[in-house]
Amino acid sequence: MDLKNIVYDSLKDISILTGIENLQELLVYTNDIKNGDISLPCFSLAKTLRKSPVAIADEIKENVSSDYFDKIENVNGYLNFFLNRKKVFELVCEYLSGETNTQPGKGKTLFIDFSSLNLAKYMHIGHLSTTVIGSVIANTYEYLGYDVKRLNYVGDYGTPFGKMITAILKWGDVEKIEAEGVDYIQGLYVKFNVEAEKDESLMNEAREWFLKIENKDPEAMEIYNKIIRVSIKEAERLCNILEIYFDSWIGEAFYNDKLQPVIEELDNKELLQVSQGAKIVDLEKYNLGVCMIQKSDGASLYATRDLATALDRWERYHFDLGLYVTSVQQKLHFERWFKVLELMGKDYAQNLKHITYGTYSLPSGKIGSRFGKQALVKDMIEISVSKAKEIVSTRGSKVADIDKLSQEIGIGAVKFGVLKTERIKDCVFDLDASLNFDGETSPYLQYTHARCCSILKNAEGKDAQYSLDDIDNVDTFELIKHISNFEKNVIESARDFEPCYISRYLINLSSLFNKFYNNYRIIENEKVSKARLQVVGFVKDALAKGLKLLGINAPESM
Repeated sequence: MDLKNIVYDSLKDISILTGIENLQELLVYTNDIKNGDISLPCFSLAKTLRKSPVAIADEIKENVSSDYFDKIENVNGYLNFFLNRKKVFELVCEYLSGETNTQPGKGKTLFIDFSSLNLAKYMHIGHLSTTVIGSVIANTYEYLGYDVKRLNYVGDYGTPFGKMITAILKWGDVEKIEAEGVDYIQGLYVKFNVEAEKDESLMNEAREWFLKIENKDPEAMEIYNKIIRVSIKEAERLCNILEIYFDSWIGEAFYNDKLQPVIEELDNKELLQVSQGAKIVDLEKYNLGVCMIQKSDGASLYATRDLATALDRWERYHFDLGLYVTSVQQKLHFERWFKVLELMGKDYAQNLKHITYGTYSLPSGKIGSRFGKQALVKDMIEISVSKAKEIVSTRGSKVADIDKLSQEIGIGAVKFGVLKTERIKDCVFDLDASLNFDGETSPYLQYTHARCCSILKNAEGKDAQYSLDDIDNVDTFELIKHISNFEKNVIESARDFEPCYISRYLINLSSLFNKFYNNYRIIENEKVSKARLQVVGFVKDALAKGLKLLGINAPESM
């Protein structure tokens, strides 16, 4: 519920404002309660109405009539509305007691391509951003009623698999692949890269084995399929720990035999050109350079595969929106093949969006090395959960299952490290800061939710007295206003593909609630303020829903 609608409803029929199409957008929440709760700056109306902002504000003020306003002030062309706290509280209570989610996406389908793990390799910190951000965007759109298809377009093709087969045959044992899993494969892969620095012939062997994979050689396919099976099993295990799930794990290999029809269609539509033996689409007139479709040796490229996946996904889902969550470094790549799809005459090209994010690293610096020096997600989770358990134990928690609580706190901290800032910003994950119960962290949000649950439980069976006087103060009303904006915040988060809107909302909500909790008694001498208790319940519900959207558990006790 957007409280600005209260003001809008009182203004929309005033004759001077009829025909002002963006009237609702002009209304803003004030930064200082001394200037009321909601303000209408009249400056942008001056040119249209041919009057000074002050005169416009005066005329509007004379014609406004509503029981929801205590007073209205014209301050130099700003028309400031002071809401009646008791009436607005009753309105908010009525709203929150019903179905607040209008599900604007009902009947629409969205696919979101995120995570895109490289199989047979460790999931490292570089994969966290796409995996966590993509999951939250998927949750948000699903909450709004969309039929969401979560797709993990895995890297299951290419020369790295030739390297792995070469390493296994030279220094390993095929029979150990499924028994010892990704750790075994990764160890041999690292060894290959080290040895290839000394012996260049190893790369030729790797290329030969990958060619055998492409040609479906029985020996190559047997080893390759074992690598894929154990890799997906491990990837699913880690994603399950993070409570992030996918509807599809179809990767690059699936589209290997679906590329030629794309090339033929581009040729038939006279979009292809030959440049130094390679096939390209010239995008110079769009300031996008060229899009390589096929190398001179006949090999396909990522753009070719992405075009094939888009065609396939349209046939599968007939989507209203398609999202790709990858690093900002791939921006030009997506701009190019999106434009090619548009030139092919695919109307759905306009419904594809590339959602970018910045780098994510540890305090010691950026992460990334083909020699096995990545910060691994499994290690990050283990360390975070272990440290969370230490903290919970020292705080004297009376929770029966400390291990479960530590898991919820530790994993929440890892996820929130990605989600607390704008996705495009580079950020550093500081584990100690992320597990602080008093900062802008997920443990702070989880603890606030648990506090709400404790208050509600302690109030059971006590004498509840209802008085609107209990909420007639600035702190409580600021909290009520914030609670009422939950749905609006979720819609804006989906619109901008920005999970941090939800994170910030929850941090501000918790801050406002804890100020309210410290200043006003909810339970005193076995008597309960029912109005304040209602506020606690609304805060709890908003925190629970918001944390669920972020993929973070909301413990009822800590």
